[in-house]
Amino acid sequence: MKNIIFVLFIALAFAACSQNTNRQESFEKSANSNPVPANHPLPEASSNMKVTKPVELLPAISEKYSGIRVAALNKDDSSVIEVDAPFNVKTPIGDTGLSIMTTSYFTNFTISSGGVTNVSMEEKNPGAKVILFDNDTVVFDSWLFQNHPDMHSFEHPVWRILMLHGVKK
Repeated sequence: MKNIIFVLFIALAFAACSQNTNRQESFEKSANSNPVPANHPLPEASSNMKVTKPVELLPAISEKYSGIRVAALNKDDSSVIEVDAPFNVKTPIGDTGLSIMTTSYFTNFTISSGGVTNVSMEEKNPGAKVILFDNDTVVFDSWLFQNHPDMHSFEHPVWRILMLHGVKK
């Protein structure tokens, strides 16, 4: 009986693993099946918000926001350092040895066929494109998401960096 349960468990685990692989392959095929040519203009979003490249800071955002607020959580002693990270300014994160530069911020981030889109000015899914430096070495160049802190999270032996919210002017 134990052998049958063990065989069923292995078969179930194999099936579950193969489903994730198939989903990933399917996603990659669909993502590559209709690529947008480099010289093709990006389409407009349905809400008249411009579809953009990840590093572009939209004028509507920079008129209302000056940057983002981040928290550095110390994994060893649970201390927290909060700092405002203005747009396009390399800002030290306390005495961590880390610095951050916020290159873009979307209040309602989504991905469309032509790139990333700010769907609206409502803060429903805030995301920020940031560059993290350890001293002067780039150690992270990606997105942080307020509602999804584990997505694209920064890996560091001591510090965890979280986006808390946009900083309004």
